[in-house]
Amino acid sequence: MDATARPTAVILDHGLDASTAKQRDFGAAAHIISAFLIPFSLGFSILLPAGLYFFHNHFAESRDEFLINHMREAFNANVSFLFAALIHGALMFVLIGFLTFPIHWILLVIWSFKAQRSLKSGEFYRYPFTIRIF
Repeated sequence: MDATARPTAVILDHGLDASTAKQRDFGAAAHIISAFLIPFSLGFSILLPAGLYFFHNHFAESRDEFLINHMREAFNANVSFLFAALIHGALMFVLIGFLTFPIHWILLVIWSFKAQRSLKSGEFYRYPFTIRIF
């Protein structure tokens, strides 16, 4: 093999069909989009992971437990962030909330990217410091 030859590409499809891969793309987008929008949408951004979670859990013809687990985690993380945002709001009266809210939001975005990467690689992910209601 000569030094300029390229190695063969490795395709990691995890044995998924096209529809399952597309559904997981929606799941990955739900992790990221809801985390970015939550401080600007007055909490309405939780409807994205909530809607996907309830649709895949109750109405989808092909039930993907792995995707449902990820949607449940995204939904729980966003609900937990909303509860924490109330505490951050109360802390803003003593000015420390102006520091804690953006730090918590940045952490949520980082954790969402980790969850999206785990979803794409076929691994389970649990958001840290999350109240698991659903």
